[in-house]
This record gives sequence, C-alpha cells and structure tokens, in this order.
Amino acid sequence: MTVLDQHYSEIGTCLVIVDRDSQLVLASYGRLPFKVSDGLVGRDWRDALAIPADSTAVVSQAIAAGISAALPPLIVGAGSDGDFLMAGLVAPQPWHGSDAVLMFLRPLHSPWGLQVEQHVGQEDIVAVLGVDRLEFSPAWGVPETDGLMMELRVGLQQILRDEDWLGLPEGSTIAVILRGLDPEAALDVSRALASHLHQFLAGCTGGAQYARACIGLSQRLEGQTALSALVAANGALLQAQAGSEERIRFSSPWDPLAQAARALSATGAFRDASVDQQQRKFLADLVALPAPPRRLADYAAQVLELILAQSGLAGAVLFHFAHDGKPDCLAAAGIAGRELGPMSLNRLPKTVQGTLRQLEVQKLEAGEPSLPENLGLCLLRSGGQLQGGLLLINREQPAFQPCAGALQHLATMLAHGRQNSQPAKEPATPQVPAPREMEKGIQGYVLDNMEGAIDQAMFLARVNMPVAVVGERGTGKYYVAQVVHGASEGDPDGLVRLDCRAFRTRGEAWTTISRELQQGDGRTLVFKSPQLLHMETQGRLARQLATRTASDEGGSHYLARNRYIGLFPTPLATLVERQELDPRLASVFAGYPIQVPPLRERPRAVLRWAHKILDQESTQQDRRISGFTPDAEQALLRHRWPGNISEMREMIRAAVERTDKEWVTPVDLGLFVGISADGLAAQTPDKRPFLSAHPEDHAEPAGYAPSVQEELRLALGQALAVSLETEVLRPLGAWLDDELIEAALDRCGGNSRGASEYLQTRNRNIGRWLPRIKAREAEREGSLLWQESRRLVREWVMESTPPDKPPQEVAQEMLLSLVLQQCDGISVADRAKIMGVSTPTYQKRVKQLLEDV
Repeated sequence: MTVLDQHYSEIGTCLVIVDRDSQLVLASYGRLPFKVSDGLVGRDWRDALAIPADSTAVVSQAIAAGISAALPPLIVGAGSDGDFLMAGLVAPQPWHGSDAVLMFLRPLHSPWGLQVEQHVGQEDIVAVLGVDRLEFSPAWGVPETDGLMMELRVGLQQILRDEDWLGLPEGSTIAVILRGLDPEAALDVSRALASHLHQFLAGCTGGAQYARACIGLSQRLEGQTALSALVAANGALLQAQAGSEERIRFSSPWDPLAQAARALSATGAFRDASVDQQQRKFLADLVALPAPPRRLADYAAQVLELILAQSGLAGAVLFHFAHDGKPDCLAAAGIAGRELGPMSLNRLPKTVQGTLRQLEVQKLEAGEPSLPENLGLCLLRSGGQLQGGLLLINREQPAFQPCAGALQHLATMLAHGRQNSQPAKEPATPQVPAPREMEKGIQGYVLDNMEGAIDQAMFLARVNMPVAVVGERGTGKYYVAQVVHGASEGDPDGLVRLDCRAFRTRGEAWTTISRELQQGDGRTLVFKSPQLLHMETQGRLARQLATRTASDEGGSHYLARNRYIGLFPTPLATLVERQELDPRLASVFAGYPIQVPPLRERPRAVLRWAHKILDQESTQQDRRISGFTPDAEQALLRHRWPGNISEMREMIRAAVERTDKEWVTPVDLGLFVGISADGLAAQTPDKRPFLSAHPEDHAEPAGYAPSVQEELRLALGQALAVSLETEVLRPLGAWLDDELIEAALDRCGGNSRGASEYLQTRNRNIGRWLPRIKAREAEREGSLLWQESRRLVREWVMESTPPDKPPQEVAQEMLLSLVLQQCDGISVADRAKIMGVSTPTYQKRVKQLLEDV
C-alpha cells in the first residue's frame, strides 16, 4: 500500500485519476464503500464506479470541458450489495504525460433516521424541502439556521398526514415522504406546504428576512431504487434553488458570508459533514416526546430525564418566564450517586438558586450574565421572544449541551404548551396569518338570505298556490320549503316529504301520493324531484293539483286543504324541453318559482356554513378542533362547490375523520384551489362598487349544455389520461362500480332492496359487494384524480330517472370505450387492471362491446 493509498483509506475517501481522452481510470487511491473485485485501473470510470447512466451527466460534462466542478450527490456501486452515496469534486490535472482529471470522492450521509429502502415504498413521493437565500452575518449563522429549520418542522407536522414521514432537518433541508398520493395530488400538497413555509418566513428577520422555500419532488417508480428517488428529489430541489429572480448584483462586503451559506447547503439533504452521533440521537429522542400536555411540568420532567442521561451533567433546571419577566421553575432534577431523581427548588445548590434569581427577561435582553464555572445557561427563544431557559449543572468537562436545533424545538414546545395552559395577557404578534377561531352556535341557515330566496318564500307563504323551488343539488331547497311551511302557520308536524326517487314502481308512487293528497288539513306536501315520476303519474298528479279534486270509484271529491311544493334541480322550462317533465305539471308549479342560487354565488355564506358544519361534525365526533387555517379558508372560498352544501358537509366530515390536529388544513380537505407556493392568496376580481351601473350582458344564451353522463365520460377520460401519463395504473373500473353502488344505496336511504332494483341486480349481490367496496374506500377518497368522477356519478344516480339498462353496464361500457381509444400503448393485462377485472373477463367484455357496436 502506497502512502497515498494509506492516507485516503484512513480518511475514508477515494481519489480516482481519469484520462480525458479514453475515459479510462489511470490510477486510484483510497477505498470505495463497495468491493471492486477487478480493480479500477484500466476500466471506463462509469463502469468501474458503477454509476447509473442517469447520474453521470455532471461528471461527463466536467471531464469533457476540463473544468473544476463540485459534484452533486452521486450513486455509486449500483448493482452491488447496495447503493452508496458520494460527492466531491473534479479538477483537471496532468498525470504522467496524460491529459487527466482528478476525481475526489467522499461518502455522504443520508438524512438522519431515514432507512431509505424501508421508508420509501413503490409509488411513494419523496419531497426534499429546502430554505435558501439565507444571509450569514455576525448575528446569524449555523445555530440560527438550525433553530429556524426546527421551527419550520413543527409547522409542517400540523399539515402532513399521519401516514407521511417527516425527517429531522439536515442543514437547511428537510426530507418528507408522501404516501398514497399520485403526482398531481403531491403537487397540490407541496403547494400547501410551500405556502405555509412562506407565510412563516415572511415574518422572519435577521439572516432569514429574505429566505425562500423550495421543494424538490420525485416519485419512486417500478424498478427504481429508493435511494435513486431520494437523489432525484434532492436534485430537483437544487435545480429549483439555482433559479433566481435577481440576474445582476453589485458586490457587497457580505458576499463572502453569503457564499459560505450557499456552500454549506450545496449538497442538499446529503451533508458532507461530520455528524455528532450523540447530539443527533438526543434530538431524535427529544422530538419523539409527546407534545406538552396541560401540565407543562410533566413535559419538563421528561425533558430533564433525557438531558441528564447524557454525559458530564450532575443536574438541570428547566424554567419559563412568568408574565412579570421573572423565572418560574417548571422542573429540576439531579443525579445522586447513580440515581436520577427530581429535586425541589429549595434543595438546589445555593449557587443555582442565586443564579436563577438573577435571570430576568429585562436583564437578559441586555446581555447574558456571568455564571459560575460549573453552570451553563441555554436561553430558549420562540417567535423572537424569550420563553425560558435551561440551566445545566456540570459534573465534568466537557459536559453535554443541547445543540441549537434541540433548544429551538424545546422553546417552541414550551411556547405551545404555555398557550394551551395559561395564555399570556399580551400574546406575541404571530409571524404567520393567525387562523380564525371557529364560529360556534350558529343558528338557522347561518343568516344566509340566499340572495332573496327566503324573502320570496315568506311572501308566498301567504298565498295558497303550488310553489316550485329550483336549485342545484345541495343548495338548501328543502330548507326553503320549511320556511314556507313555518311562515304559513301550518301544523308543526305536518311537513311531509315525498322523495320521488325512492319509488320503485308506478303503482307504488301513485298509491303513496294519492293517499297523502287526501289525508289531513294544514299540511305541506313537498315533492322532491317530481320530474323522476313516470309521465303517466305526472299527468295524474297535474290534474288533481290543478283542480284540487280527486276521482275514484266513489266519484269526485275535493282534496284535503294542504300546500304543495315541488323541488326541481333545473328550471321547469329546461325539464320540459328535455321531455323529463310533463308540461301540465310544470304549469301547475310555474306561478312564482323560487330560485335558490348555488353556494358559489353566495360567497359571504361559504365560511359561515363551513364553520357551522365543522362545529357540528367536531361535536358529533367528540373532537377538539379550533377552526380552519388561513390557506384552508382561502381554498374554501375559491372552490366552485358543484355539490353545494351537501358536498361541503361530506368534505368537512371526511377532513375531521382524517386529521388528529387542532386546525383543519387544505391537505385535510383535499382542496388546493387559490393556494400558491409563495404563500400569497390568488388574486380575486375586484368587486363592483355598490352604486355603479350593472354592465349589460351581451353574451348569447348557451345553446347546448352537456348531460351528466357526457360530463362523466369527459372526467373519466381525463382520469385515464393522467393515469397513463404518470404510469400509475388505477382500477378505475372497480372504483366506478363502487361509486355507483354507494350512490344507489344513498338514493334509496340505505335500503339494499331499493338499491338492487335501481341497479337491476339481485339483493344479495349488494351485501356480497360491500366488503370489497369498503376495502377500496380509502384509496378512492385519497385520489384527487378521482374526485370529479366520483361527484358526477353521485349526481347521475341521485338526479336521474331509473335507466332502461343497468347503470353498472352503462358505466362500464363508457369506460371500456375510453380504454380502447386511449390505451393502445399498454398490454392487455394492464388494460384489464384499469378495468378492475381479470384478463379473460376484460377480453370477454371487449368482444361483447364490439358485437353490440
């Protein structure tokens, strides 16, 4: 072994000399992290180092250009016992008459606590979050950066889901693994994360006042190693950070320090730095402690137990500052012999008691006091304010002292615990937009006049004539009917709801309707979706309501003195034009129709409705939830709400079930519209001044509106296209069946017999299908790609008349035709996977479809 070999081996690195012309290795010194049986010399450097083809670009370009360059993290040893990470630099250097380059390679550490192959599964999304544009100065350096990143990590914990993995900060980066998301959904989640980070950074000062957050993403594809996906995400982050809005810059005395800041983060999540194993282990154990309960003293005792398990310490005191600025001891502990135990304040050494009395906020702001040699003081700051401190009693030197990241985490936890137990009289100004507390106890229809619909209902309550209430699903049409009934001073128990979707036959429909028409006085009969009745039944109902008489074997007689209200999804003229509504029945209800506007046209009611529903759902599920984050409120306001209040209730109910945190985020809701990665709300059009003239609308009336089935076909086509583009094949056919069956059950009020008749199948099939439907439910709900198709399936089932052909057959043929059109480039087995069936069943369905065509 040569001197160079021994030197590079001792420092765990490798020097490789490569001929620029032949690309062959001329010599090598030191050692690699994997065994090379044939040696390196005489082999192509790419083959010798076993670097994957997609990772050689930087080295190849540097060798070809003969320019010194720092190397990004490289995977070496591919195909050996495991992949390894190295980085370093390339520099041109003549070698024994050859035009060569020196390649200096040094091992890199993966993010702490990340077992790459165990934690990153197939199709998982790897995200690396990084903060750049930090400005180093005498007042800002590595400790301040570590503290900043720990504060950001605490904020990320409030947004990420339980199934996601969140790493510890590595320099100015944090690794995250997003599970169960497709690339489109991962981009939405990343926008929410970046928005939250920028809102926090916007309130920072010092070296972080111009800081920016970037995120690199990569999905682990089939056949790809987990480490390769992590390196790809890290490369995406470095590429994002390389782009800058500032193209020209004058030199500054602070430039060298800024260059140092960039150099320290040059390798992203893979740091070329010595790692203090004790500090890293302590930090991991500290963040694993449960969040502070109501009693801060319990949390403080756990922290001291963890601290005193480290070397060189005889005792410690954790305190926070009371409102008068004086220290208030939370916990004290010491080591007597080999036993660790709590200590009361009066049992502490006199020097410690005297030091504690001197620690006041006003004095500490002026400068840290001088301490006895055996004491160490760590101040805890969060949100720019002193929260407390940690006083360490040293037994020997050098004694353990927590790193900056650990101290920042401890300060943040104490601040949060203090707010939960004893809120400060004068809370610090928050650095992020403060979430609005949820409005509770909202009564009635959240003071929403529905743009005049309620006033019209109150007026028509004094007129005894059939009333039509027109509006999209979920807008509150039935509530308007309740207003009419209540204002007419009808029988409190006399509001009768006749859901025309639930009738299975013409005979059942007319028997029920005629019985209700002739019973009692002072009632209000509410016909929900009467356009779904058979045309013959509609005609008979129109005759009786128009004449207020009924004819049977005993002759004609007057109907009972009741009110009649019809709830319609679209204007009566449109339903007549589509031949869904008998013109005679339309004329009965057409006197003074009440138009209920959709929720998207009532923006003032959106947040109040959301708060009311959140209050109801959190109470029902016995959960303590304070409200929505600012990003979540922005998303609620910008969403179009095609399903109106019904959609909002389903979304918020699912969010409450999904999260265990205090505030509901866009990730919990699955809403990301209006959220930008820079943390700024999307611009909304300026409101028209109240007294300005209303601009005349010269647009031509639309001549064609697609049916729900046509919209569903388009949504399925888009979902299929995205699935093919991302190479993540989803069982869309099985999901489609699931949605149809669940919607049919909802249509029939959970009655499996009614659902089976609507689906034109046997009742026992419903019970047989339900376990598989429930098993796939989380996957369907977690795919943002599927949500539009899901909504349209429900609308189709809930608002349409029973089709002549089984709905499942109609839907499967719709999807199968799309598969035949769009899936030429994939195998028959993959097409069957998309349809959610076996290959023979798929081929049988294709044959049947082609024969029918």
